[in-house]
Amino acid sequence: MCKPDQAPPRRYARKHSLLLTTSSFDSNHCKDDEGKQPQPSKLSTYSTLVVVVITLWVLERLCRMILNNYQDFHPLFEVEINRQILARHLAVDFVSCATFGLIALMNIDGCKDLFSRLLYRVNSMPLAGYEKRLFTYHPAAQQIGLYFLGYNIKNTFDSIVWNDGPEFIFHHVLSMITAWGSMYPGFGHFYVLFFMGLSEISTLFLCLLANFDDEYGVKGLGDAFPITKIALGGIFAISFLICRSIIWPFASYYFTIDVLHALKVDHPSCEGRKGWMKCFLTTLCGLSVLQVVWLGQIVIQGKAEIEKLL
Repeated sequence: MCKPDQAPPRRYARKHSLLLTTSSFDSNHCKDDEGKQPQPSKLSTYSTLVVVVITLWVLERLCRMILNNYQDFHPLFEVEINRQILARHLAVDFVSCATFGLIALMNIDGCKDLFSRLLYRVNSMPLAGYEKRLFTYHPAAQQIGLYFLGYNIKNTFDSIVWNDGPEFIFHHVLSMITAWGSMYPGFGHFYVLFFMGLSEISTLFLCLLANFDDEYGVKGLGDAFPITKIALGGIFAISFLICRSIIWPFASYYFTIDVLHALKVDHPSCEGRKGWMKCFLTTLCGLSVLQVVWLGQIVIQGKAEIEKLL
């Protein structure tokens, strides 16, 4: 007697498990605490956040150990505080930004319509598709949001220890709030892939360049390695121009249009998200102003460096 066809049982990962790969964020393998969205449980997120922060702390200590072993490489490396500054920028800042950028690059198909519209002038982002861009869950975007949050937790602590200033602490706290909102209730993953992922590619070069800054890096390192500083400065300027001065305003425009339209038509998915949506618009406006300020600083600094060579 033939048995009726049966669909294979759907497999779920353990409800509460560490989220260490993009696949562990897949909507086919996890549900949130209430089962309303295909998100990992908040307990999994909390546990992974602890792992991320501890991992960054361990990497920083390992980098300090390596630099200690090579402190004879240059007199500047013989100063302990200089090695600590280098370890922070390399093992925490650079590694984190490189991770965000790499995850986004590996999952760039999730926001390919943005680049089709920008590069080929194809109408790949019609207003009618705003629901997909704002309310579709992307595992990679959820992963970036979580790691971005973990990095900013560590960075906030470091900013306090190193006395970076209240503006840096405010920026990190604002970033943490935005990252959490992108995960829970979950929103704008299409844009998260760019704003928290691809745009950080320019920041990773800034993390390397920061080592040569006399105020926030190792004093005298730029004078000791001028060619390296100029090369990194040039690469950073180009990447900043592409990511922050060209793509950023373009993505910001479409994000704003999508959010305002969703709020106007009062889409059902806006329920429980309206406050976050307005918060994101405010945050994006503030950060966009900073892009203009930073671009001006890059031009001024670049001009000063060129004049030194002449």
